[in-house]
Amino acid sequence: MNESTPRRKKHCWRKQSQSDLHLPGEESRQGDIALEQYPRPSSWALSKLLDRVRKFVKAIKERFTRSAGRSPIPSPMPNTFSRPSQVDGTESLDPQPKSLQGKLVNATDEAINSVATEHTLCPTCQKSIDTSHLFHNPSRGSEDFRRYPDCETLEASSSAGGCHLCSLILGKIRQQQQPATGPITVTLQVSRSGGMTLLIQAGETGSQRMGYLVIVPVDDVETPTTCTSATGKFTFPSQSSYENARTAKSLASEASFNLAREWLQQCLQKHHKCMETVRAARTTNGPSRLIDVGCDDGVEPRVVISQELGETRLEYLTLSHCWGGAEILRLLKENIDSLKVGIPPSTLPKTFQDAIVITRRLGYQYLWIDSLCIIQNSPSDWRSESAIMGEIYANSTCTIAALTARNSHEGCFFDHARNPLFFRPCRVLDRWYVEANSNVGVDLRMGLSPLPLHTRAWVVQERILAPRTLYYGFTGLAWECTECSATEAMPGGEVSRFSPKASFFGIQQQTDEEKYGAWMDIQISYTQCHLTRFDDRLVAISGVIKRIEMLTGWENVWGLWREWLLIDMLWFVEEPTWGRPETDEYLAPTWSWMGVEGRVMAAIGAGEQRRWTAEVIDVGSLGERGYVRIKAMMRRVKCTTEWRLNSGIETPAPTWEEVDWDPDVILTTDDVEKEMWCLLVARLPEYLGGSEAFDIGLVVTPKGEEWARVGIFRQLREGNALFPENVVDIVEVAIV
Repeated sequence: MNESTPRRKKHCWRKQSQSDLHLPGEESRQGDIALEQYPRPSSWALSKLLDRVRKFVKAIKERFTRSAGRSPIPSPMPNTFSRPSQVDGTESLDPQPKSLQGKLVNATDEAINSVATEHTLCPTCQKSIDTSHLFHNPSRGSEDFRRYPDCETLEASSSAGGCHLCSLILGKIRQQQQPATGPITVTLQVSRSGGMTLLIQAGETGSQRMGYLVIVPVDDVETPTTCTSATGKFTFPSQSSYENARTAKSLASEASFNLAREWLQQCLQKHHKCMETVRAARTTNGPSRLIDVGCDDGVEPRVVISQELGETRLEYLTLSHCWGGAEILRLLKENIDSLKVGIPPSTLPKTFQDAIVITRRLGYQYLWIDSLCIIQNSPSDWRSESAIMGEIYANSTCTIAALTARNSHEGCFFDHARNPLFFRPCRVLDRWYVEANSNVGVDLRMGLSPLPLHTRAWVVQERILAPRTLYYGFTGLAWECTECSATEAMPGGEVSRFSPKASFFGIQQQTDEEKYGAWMDIQISYTQCHLTRFDDRLVAISGVIKRIEMLTGWENVWGLWREWLLIDMLWFVEEPTWGRPETDEYLAPTWSWMGVEGRVMAAIGAGEQRRWTAEVIDVGSLGERGYVRIKAMMRRVKCTTEWRLNSGIETPAPTWEEVDWDPDVILTTDDVEKEMWCLLVARLPEYLGGSEAFDIGLVVTPKGEEWARVGIFRQLREGNALFPENVVDIVEVAIV
């Protein structure tokens, strides 16, 4: 919201949404959301307005008829949010949105809207500070500061007691890999240089080191950027616009929704990169079904057929979440008719319930959830819908992401786990602060580990292709769009160097080598994520592949690019697994990384110097099976017990002439006995340039009249190298 936007006065006229109709002179119920003001309408405009009112009443009556016997007609909502119009004309939002806002969560509930009080200490912590010698007279040494008989006592003091310092201690423990067992001790330490820390240990002997909290002078406390300056991607009329969201105890609070609305509203209106992204990605492919979330608790959500809604372009939100193996309600051929009538909220997992609340509170009517919008026991429906899943996310207005939920039952709001004081500095004396625990940054990571949602392979394309994503989790509220990323601590947003959404947008202005390098980064990220069904290996990233094909004109074959095929085939698995995963149907040829499990890395970069010694003759499919025909030099080798390749077939060559290689899977005894050949693909110079120093290529084994890839080899060209200096004895082989 622009600071110069005039705030609506009493008796002002403005555009009305179906969920926010009131006559001139009626007190506005919009809260703090500023809307455009308009001059008093003419009699013609009044006539049109009354006509719209009649149509709205008629629609409500028809809706009531459909749901008769299930719910009453909803009453107007006290906190409506009129969705903003985008300014570029391509993704403009109807100022009279068809979405109706309602509440599954009572926004006036005192518990939901309560905020945590900062700098409040429990009597025990206060006494520890008052009686501490080192706190008042810092000098090198240590002293016992606090002891908890168990973690439950600490949790009680943190949550029920509301102690800020206990919350910081608990937050530090929660960030560790292992849970704290036994008593918890906190020791105040002062170093030789005067640095002060609170060391946290667990166990009878303090054997579990749980980390430490840093104590700093008040002048050294890092205060989160208010981002009201010109450098902020989001601007706010006052600090309270985002400050209350930082300390809200629930992400279902009105303070959190106000912040989420501001991010969404300003992105739709002001972020030109995001507008351009939407224009470039817009397709006619949309979801066959959506969830109509209704307008109030009294109206059950239901499955609707998109084509039956009679709208040329539907505005909808999408949900990105982890299934986590949980048993959840799914759309089936047997229950589709009943779910089109209504879905009792009690039958939905917590994440779905929360997503419905978020959709309503943001002012939208339609939500797409994979398990409820794709018929899960219909192979044909799954194939058709999963093939356009990337476009479903790309065409959505915003994606709701359950960032830290490990399954569908953990929800978005995390009221049971959220404690905003974990991540807020605590003043313990007039001149000392205890620094906050590190929270999720704008790169949406905590430390070096990805959060639960980003370990799911399907989410890679969901995150990249969705124009905007609103994240919910115990870490708080976060935002990511093409223009910037934002968190509760950094509400004004900043450009994240690690945002795949922003990076992917940038490839449109890059060279071909840079585009290919961006794809390699995506491939690495994707292959280290998990799939419930390995059969989805290709389709789960197909949306990104289609977008790159559209941007570059390249052609993708079995996950590799025809225009980059030689370099693309030189991949290796960082940590191979036992055998290739079995799938119900043929998945990929052996030369494609699609058929192996584990993080896939590129052996050489797009810009790295090389001389190709092989040539691709043809690549394609015979029936459903892929092949590639290559002309290259080949040499037979033997696999040794050390998983190295030896050029001596009858008599082993010296160990210094052996060839290093990376098998695609962990080898068995039978694999070692197989006939193996090295196929030379390229020669590389020394790392600092100069003469050619390395040979690199594929390791293949005979498969009838064809060949199958089993790995990749590298050899330093010293002594009796496997391949001669001159490229001779070229053969043509087909690898399947």
